[in-house]
Amino acid sequence: MKPLYKIAISKNDIFTISKISIFMLFLLMLWSMLPWFAWGHRREFMLTAFSSCFLLLRFVLFARDHNKQTIVYSVLIVIAFAFLVNFMVRLRNAGGLLHIFNFFRVVLVFVFVMAMNRDEKNQIVTMTTSLYAWIMGISMGAYLLFLAGVNLPYSILTVDNPFYPPFRNYRLFILLDYGGLRGLSQRFQSVFPEPGDVGNVSALLLYINRYELKRKSVLIIFISVLLSLSLAGFILMFFGYIIQMIVRSKKIYKTLLKITVITMLLVSIGFIYYTMNPESLFSRLILSRLEIDDEGGIVGNNRVTEHFDRFYETHFLTSTENMLWGINLTDGERWVLFGRGGVNSYRVFLLNNGIVALMLLFFMFFSIVAITPSRLGFGLLVLYSVAFLQRTQTPFWEMTLFLFVGAVQYFHTSLAKFQPRGSKRRYLKLHFSQSASS
Repeated sequence: MKPLYKIAISKNDIFTISKISIFMLFLLMLWSMLPWFAWGHRREFMLTAFSSCFLLLRFVLFARDHNKQTIVYSVLIVIAFAFLVNFMVRLRNAGGLLHIFNFFRVVLVFVFVMAMNRDEKNQIVTMTTSLYAWIMGISMGAYLLFLAGVNLPYSILTVDNPFYPPFRNYRLFILLDYGGLRGLSQRFQSVFPEPGDVGNVSALLLYINRYELKRKSVLIIFISVLLSLSLAGFILMFFGYIIQMIVRSKKIYKTLLKITVITMLLVSIGFIYYTMNPESLFSRLILSRLEIDDEGGIVGNNRVTEHFDRFYETHFLTSTENMLWGINLTDGERWVLFGRGGVNSYRVFLLNNGIVALMLLFFMFFSIVAITPSRLGFGLLVLYSVAFLQRTQTPFWEMTLFLFVGAVQYFHTSLAKFQPRGSKRRYLKLHFSQSASS
């Protein structure tokens, strides 16, 4: 019996395998965002299943891809940077075979994603944009019916995390049910645990797709940010638009003038609206959190607790060794600092892993952009850095990690212009031209 990689496969079959593998990768990325139907033991099982299917399909194609340069670059980046960073983040103070298995699963998938050819990386972006927009569109349709007063059936859903209250599960979307005085949340979060998850991913996709609101999929994603009422999503969307204006401008002075005018206009409109409607949902969740506090920061910068702040200042900032390598927290300290949730900031990463790990993390992403450089790609790196400041999982989510790899190539190549369907002829020509040239 012939080995798997020696079995004869037609050109059409290769194209089909490629498309299926990218779809498996999307499912893996989606599952990493923890939709409600992935909670519990199903999450680990399905992540393993999607990863296994993806790796099996990629192995069939990888054995036929003779683009040695891409392979060498991929392995060097993943081993030299991702291995060290993920090891420090995922295994530090985390015991058990499950953590070790998940670490190697992510790294192995990362290797094969990096080794994809140009067209396949472009299709990561186009497929993710299209399917994510479909999920948002269907979910928002049901959510708008709920806001209109339609009595939709639901069930109570709980998650094994003390930070989250129970959820009302309307199947196509879920809502946080705080009970008591706070009542039911009105913020759109689709099928995911937090509105901020929708805001973050949607804002990044808007930048990657260049804010082309004439496209239905991009418009739907834009509306999802607005309905999420996520301060982080709004800030990322604004910064992403500013970054794109700068990196795509030919005359920087005119661009800076436009940015100044737009910013002043938005601030003025926001101030007037907040003055006239201080109790509106938008004012309470967005505008009021942009006020300057006593320490010179914004009120909405509440990603860490006061206890965490004290521990960070007294144990981390006072020791050079801890600043470089992080703190090996005891189980008791870890529970006190993180056990009740509500702690999510770049300072959490620094406290656990230190400045050395932060530098490795940055160079990993910088190297990915440097291989296929573009101004939009470096702009995306800046935007990811902004996202990381308030949400440390941004670089390690399969959704955002693999989307970054695809987006950098998407910006770099002549195929960056959106194409809703992958061209079989283009893919086969690219795949076999790479094989023949090596």
